[in-house]
Amino acid sequence: MKLSPLLSALVDQASSRVLRLELGTATYDEAEAFQIAPGTPLYRVDRVRMLDEVPIAVDESLVPADIAAGFDGIDFTNRSLYDVITSLGFQLAQAEATIEARPADAALAGHLAIAVGTPVLEMRQIVCDRTQRPLLSSTIRYAGDRYRLRTSFTRSADA
Repeated sequence: MKLSPLLSALVDQASSRVLRLELGTATYDEAEAFQIAPGTPLYRVDRVRMLDEVPIAVDESLVPADIAAGFDGIDFTNRSLYDVITSLGFQLAQAEATIEARPADAALAGHLAIAVGTPVLEMRQIVCDRTQRPLLSSTIRYAGDRYRLRTSFTRSADA
C-alpha cells in the first residue's frame, strides 16, 4: 500500500541503531531460559529502537544460532527481528513477558538521552513456537515518558 505524501509525513518512522550483532555463548541463566546447555551458541542483537530519530528503547535480544543463520548479512537498522525470524520459516506463537520499573544506569541513560536514575520500563520476554521451543529472548528497556503499553486479553470458552 502506498501512502499519500501528507499521510506518510504523519506516520512515525521506526528505525534502530545497532549496538551489537554477534555470535556468543549462552550463560547459565540464558541456557535455562532457552532449555539448552550452557555454552550453546546464541546470536545477540542489541539495538536502540527509535521513532523519528528519538530513542524510545534499548532492545537486547538473543536467538539460538541455528535459527539465526544468515543474521550477519541482515541490516537490522530497519528490519524487524520478528519478521526476519518468521521469514526463515519459524512461527512465533506465544510470549511470556514481565514488565517492571527500574532506574536507568549510565549506559542506558546515554542511549535513551535521559538522566541516570530515571525510571524506565523493563520488559523481559521469552517467545516460543507452537511446540513451546524458545525462539527469542529479549530484554527491552523503554523510556517511560515515551512509551505506552496497550494490551488485550481474551478468555477462551473452555476456561
